Amino acid sequence: MQTIEERFAPIQAGLPDLWRRIQNPRVPRLVIAVPSLSLDLEGLPLPGGLLHFEERMLYLFHLLGQPACRLWFYSSHLIPEEEIAYYLHFLRHVPFSHGRNRLRLQPLLDRSNLPLSQKMLARPALLERLRREIQKSPNAYLTVYRSTELEMRLAVELGIPILGTDPRHQSYSAKARARSLFQALGLKVPPGEVDLHDLDDLAAALVKMQAQGVITVDNPRVVVKQNDGVSGLGNRNLSLMPFWNLLVSDHMLAEEKNARLGQALRRHWGDQEGKAFWPRFERLGGLVEQQLVGESVSVQLQISPLFEVSIMGVHQELLDQNGRYRGAIFPAPDNLAQATLGRARKVGEELARQGVQGRVEVDFLVTADEVYALDVNFRKSNSTTSLRTLNLLAEGGYLEHENRYLDASGKEKFVYGSDWLEVGDQATSLHDVIDLATEEGLNYSTASHTGVVFHMLGGVSSTRRLGLTCVGEDMEEARHLYAESERALG
Repeated sequence: MQTIEERFAPIQAGLPDLWRRIQNPRVPRLVIAVPSLSLDLEGLPLPGGLLHFEERMLYLFHLLGQPACRLWFYSSHLIPEEEIAYYLHFLRHVPFSHGRNRLRLQPLLDRSNLPLSQKMLARPALLERLRREIQKSPNAYLTVYRSTELEMRLAVELGIPILGTDPRHQSYSAKARARSLFQALGLKVPPGEVDLHDLDDLAAALVKMQAQGVITVDNPRVVVKQNDGVSGLGNRNLSLMPFWNLLVSDHMLAEEKNARLGQALRRHWGDQEGKAFWPRFERLGGLVEQQLVGESVSVQLQISPLFEVSIMGVHQELLDQNGRYRGAIFPAPDNLAQATLGRARKVGEELARQGVQGRVEVDFLVTADEVYALDVNFRKSNSTTSLRTLNLLAEGGYLEHENRYLDASGKEKFVYGSDWLEVGDQATSLHDVIDLATEEGLNYSTASHTGVVFHMLGGVSSTRRLGLTCVGEDMEEARHLYAESERALG
């Protein structure tokens, strides 16, 4: 009997020819959108309302601007029709009704935290109906949040390729493997130790880093990373000052020092979050790196099914004190773009040589005197939401060599985006948010091509949190729009 990988390979092999055909916007196509959060979430401190993150992929409505495209959008929950209408009104070249008629919403009405792809695979009648529709659509493909074995199985069940990363290449995004890739390309990585599996391994690594002069009194901080994390949720910062006397002691053998430091770390991380962190660390493995001070930069690339590498944009990421994602500005300041674009392209070209294709995000830390490569991601990340939303609104593109985004009329556009705007008692529903934004003059205008677009509107009443993309003609305007949104809704 063939393995799932063997059944998937010939299906995915048809992607290059499909890609060539759909470059013509007049060619009919059927896009099956499955925003499944197919992530290893066990042991992570998850935000509430996780299912509403599926709504971030509503930026795919920009595909409906092509009259020959049909979009079937699956979700775990029922997305309010008002939210659908909100996004469809941003289409520029087709009537609202024309776009709506080519959109089919498919809620599964299952609010469990299981990945959406898994829920679909458990519904054979749904898959059979979808297969019958696909048979009438020669140019059908899946677009997903992240390609894993679940999405591979879904592609095999439906007999259509995934327009994205082959799930068999996801291992490149593991932190240890990404670090190895960077080093092979001659890119700098933060000083650290890899191949750690428990607190004893970590203790030995810290002793070694102190002996090497990586950990010092002037910089006693490190970041402990699980091999697979999401938006910084698999990372923990650690100051070694409480353990300094133990680290530098000359009165015990290395084995005793490692053991005593391991015991001290267990006591230090005895809180609830720490108790959840370590079983996941032991299961996935991890690494420890020197904590450096600098600017976080994320470069988005597209590797086409023909293995052509394009730079889609570069964001400066805004992180909280724990290194967790809270927002981004686009385009990143010129100095950060210049420091990272060439390095990111180098990574993209190497991945393409190894057969990887799809959306790729390469993360860097830019310090005062160095550029460090940190991560590779193959999912539709936080930064993707702002960038793809801008494409829906402005129908423009990023000019890599100028570090500028120009809309369809040639005007420059800037974005301040976030998934983490906390709302107050005056914004307890989708209608409240839109009404308040309208009263304050914040809503995105198709006349000026500036303003605010909101995300995850369907969950605002329960999560009291929103995403938003603020578009301005300069960064000052984009920041101002965010501040005004925070004032009006917070």
